[in-house]
Amino acid sequence: MRRKDKEITDIKAIEAILNQAYVGHLALAQNNLPYLVPMCFGYKKNTLYIHSAKEGQKLDIIKDNPNICFEVDMDAELVQKKLACSFDMKYKSVIAFGKADIIEDNKEKKKALNIIMKHYTGKTSFFYPDIMLNKIVIIKIKVDSLTGKKSGYNW
Repeated sequence: MRRKDKEITDIKAIEAILNQAYVGHLALAQNNLPYLVPMCFGYKKNTLYIHSAKEGQKLDIIKDNPNICFEVDMDAELVQKKLACSFDMKYKSVIAFGKADIIEDNKEKKKALNIIMKHYTGKTSFFYPDIMLNKIVIIKIKVDSLTGKKSGYNW
């Protein structure tokens, strides 16, 4: 990381950002073309979980290239100064790199959906009708590396 003064090195702080952020950005690449999509997600034990329809561009790309980058940011706030080129931004962010797998087993989907739902509701158990489970897959991302960055915030 170029700006070491903004780097977050404490894994607990990095995971706190992952557990508090609402939207993640899934970055994929196919045929030297980038593809980026905002997603709801869950995180547990160095693994990201995302639900998806059973077909679409994300899955097509992942099947060809499972390497991903995933970004979250939060608490963004513009810091205005007298000179336009002196403006700054307060924020906290995390970037993850890893490999994506597609989960199609309904039992595993339920576990992953509970992680995702806990992220947004704090609750740990839900009922998922098979008719709905059969319409989705889970993108499971084993995280290889996590980096955190902050500007304007102390730890």
